Amino acid sequence: MIAFGRSLLSFVCIAPAAFAFNNIPFRNLHRKVHLAPSNAVVGNTLDGVDVTVKATELDDSLGLSPEEKTVVNIHRVCSPSVVYVTSVLSSSSPVSTRTRRGRTKAESNNSQKQKNKLPNGMSLGSGSGFVIDSEGYIVTNYHVVQRAYESNQAVLQYEKFWDDLAKNTTKNIKDKLSFSSSNVVDNVEGVLNRTVNAITGRENNETEVLPAGVFVRFGENGETDGSVTSYYSCEIVDVKKELDIAVLKIMESSDKMNNILRPMEYGSSSNLVVGQSLLAIGNPFGLDRTITSGLVSATGRSVTGVAGNQIKNCIQTDCAINPGNSGGPLLNLKGEVVGVNTMIISASGSSSGIGFAVPGDSVKENADKIIELDKQRRLRNAKRKGRGWLGAAVATSSLEESLRKRLLSSLKQNKNSDEVVGAFITSIDTKSPLMSQEGVSTTSITNGNVQIGDRIVSVGGNAIENAEAFVTEMKGRVEGENLSLTIENVSGERRVVYVTLGQIPL
Repeated sequence: MIAFGRSLLSFVCIAPAAFAFNNIPFRNLHRKVHLAPSNAVVGNTLDGVDVTVKATELDDSLGLSPEEKTVVNIHRVCSPSVVYVTSVLSSSSPVSTRTRRGRTKAESNNSQKQKNKLPNGMSLGSGSGFVIDSEGYIVTNYHVVQRAYESNQAVLQYEKFWDDLAKNTTKNIKDKLSFSSSNVVDNVEGVLNRTVNAITGRENNETEVLPAGVFVRFGENGETDGSVTSYYSCEIVDVKKELDIAVLKIMESSDKMNNILRPMEYGSSSNLVVGQSLLAIGNPFGLDRTITSGLVSATGRSVTGVAGNQIKNCIQTDCAINPGNSGGPLLNLKGEVVGVNTMIISASGSSSGIGFAVPGDSVKENADKIIELDKQRRLRNAKRKGRGWLGAAVATSSLEESLRKRLLSSLKQNKNSDEVVGAFITSIDTKSPLMSQEGVSTTSITNGNVQIGDRIVSVGGNAIENAEAFVTEMKGRVEGENLSLTIENVSGERRVVYVTLGQIPL
């Protein structure tokens, strides 16, 4: 049962439905056809004949209304991007065999198991998620993977304690034995390291295995031929507890999963209006890719998240949201993600028409940062150059639009100049390459008073229309690159500065 005002922290999972809806009878052709999540419906070969029918033709043959066609098409295109998320505390976990004197070797979560099968162990919760990047990144609710995350963090903190103890002890002994020969010091250090490795179970350079694993599946039958349900192991990249979101990454090579990794697109949650139609896709009670429809019941709601803080600007909807829907996407009728379903108010624990979703704008901003940092970390670990870093923040969304209108009004430009271009600089990091340039001013707001600063109107000779164009342009730049920036001040005066892009801080 879900308490009033509390997050969906438990899920009731039932056995997968016994029905497979891959084959749809198409009476006009007297053939069975398969609905593909694209513009075509591809059928099996029957009597030596391949049947291929466009999805739109099938919809027309069924006499669907325009509204029904929209919903059907959104489900057809978007549902393959929605995944079932579950986490397991492995019964073969090293945690269960660790003792004060050490622990026996245990099989890792990656070596167990027949490939793409869930490990034996205790379930820690389940819910929904959706693909947001072609390299295998998935967004879900934090509370869906919370128990797995906390279990793994406890082990990591335990390991860190012993590592720090070993380092500090080694340093102190080295200081005490500074007068001794280097062989004595090395021998003492070796004994300490072996002792700590024995305690933490890392003899013979054994790699630490985290106790809890997170897995996802794409549809009831894992996008296979229907005979096998495939689960893919995931890493919890990072979490944002204050927003109740987590970012996962499928450990399988993205090259091997190109056929099923279909990133979803974001829409604007700030532009939603009460009464606007919405769709929710998820896995309520373990029923894969269930779609429900409803309206925007209210906007700007504040709800208490799992971190105990108020999540602002949440979307209230009457789309049916049940246990298992948490982490799934809330969509507009363009098929764009405008929210992440996170919570219901219900006396029974099931949908009562009052559900809440974290605003998509906030999810996108924070998930994009997490994904970008993780990609840079992986590049750095592979000894490859990452994206260049300027260390300057620019105004976005409503703030950018407000600044643009204010500046345009103050300049009193003529009729042929009816817009202000460029990205408004709002802050500069103390380690930014721009700090070496004198006179670069930022936009500031003090006690409600706005002081408009400089704008970046060109990067490497390419014109910058707005913040979005600036961010897109900078994504293609690499660390160490020499770059020219054209900066325009509030009076319309321009100057060119030259910087060398740094390395993104991790």
